[in-house]
Amino acid sequence: SGQGTSLALVGAYVLANELAEGGLDTYETLMRGFVAANQKLGPENVRGMVIAKKWQIRAQLTVLRLLPKLPGKEKMAGRIADKIHRAATAITLKDYA
Repeated sequence: SGQGTSLALVGAYVLANELAEGGLDTYETLMRGFVAANQKLGPENVRGMVIAKKWQIRAQLTVLRLLPKLPGKEKMAGRIADKIHRAATAITLKDYA
């Protein structure tokens, strides 16, 4: 997950409102940290998703099948979800109303 959809939606929301307020210079300042945090996820996640060797695919499928039965599965899943959550919430949206 590189959060492409989130980047597009949040970027459009901020851009439209900053243009309406005449603050285009503010757009980049507001978006910079959010974009950087989300783009950092892409290469990290690709390494886990794009696997070249058959044994690696078998190992990953085995782990995925066993995951629901493993002790500490919530902690393992939480570590992955935490990274995505931190990136997804790396911006505080202004109330433009």
